Amino acid sequence: MTKKILILDDDPLVLRSIEMVLKRNRYNCVCASTGEEAIERAQALDLDLIISDIRMSGKNGVEAMSEIRSMFKKDGKKDIPIIFITGYSHDAVLMNAEGVGEIILKPFDLDRFLMTVREYL
Repeated sequence: MTKKILILDDDPLVLRSIEMVLKRNRYNCVCASTGEEAIERAQALDLDLIISDIRMSGKNGVEAMSEIRSMFKKDGKKDIPIIFITGYSHDAVLMNAEGVGEIILKPFDLDRFLMTVREYL
């Protein structure tokens, strides 16, 4: 069975790059470019993993993931693992992300990234 991964990033190049890498490794990907869009997609789909940027305009990745987690808990859905990707290693928002999911710093090693994805699936 193909695992379904939601990717959230407001940078179209990063979003498409991650999508291409995951699709090449036979994962089914759904993309979102805003926190609000990610919440809508997560509500409508049966997901196995979420990969999210942290810093974005509007609702940031940590806020969106926290909202998705709360929504799933309220609806009795399974908890979904979250991998955050960020280019900011010293950030207050990053500290909040640590309690929500795994954090990988950009630029990241592709093999390590894929290994982390496999570990969570």
